[in-house]
Amino acid sequence: MIERLNSLNKPILGLGDVECPQRLKNFRGILGEMDNITAMKYMENHSLLVKERILDLSVDFSTPLVISHLPPLGSSTGMIYGVMVGSKSVRARILAHKPRLLFHGHSEVQSVADFHGSTVVSIGSTLMGYVIEYFGNGKFQFTNIYEMTNL
Repeated sequence: MIERLNSLNKPILGLGDVECPQRLKNFRGILGEMDNITAMKYMENHSLLVKERILDLSVDFSTPLVISHLPPLGSSTGMIYGVMVGSKSVRARILAHKPRLLFHGHSEVQSVADFHGSTVVSIGSTLMGYVIEYFGNGKFQFTNIYEMTNL
């Protein structure tokens, strides 16, 4: 998987639970609940940890386009082993800030849903090959790196 991601020769934005950020080229990301202290310190020490903004995306809901590790509770986009998952905190922040778009990790499936007027996008599990190509201004495309033929 790592070799395949690196062969893309594109910037990689991880939305948490990245086990070995030191092996990924062109990587920056946010933390998930499964990230260990080693990954966190590596990302902090190498300025790879996104704490506020990257491109036109924010972590702190300060822009209309947001990234989060967790999906909002009650959206249909967070699914692990067939069980719907979500965060009360992310839900509350969406209701308070009304972002136009929120990308999140912590889900096995790629999906899009309207959630109280915000578009919520699950990037899906990278282990299953799911990634999103992001073009800016909220434009994106679902991709499976196992199905890409130009690698």
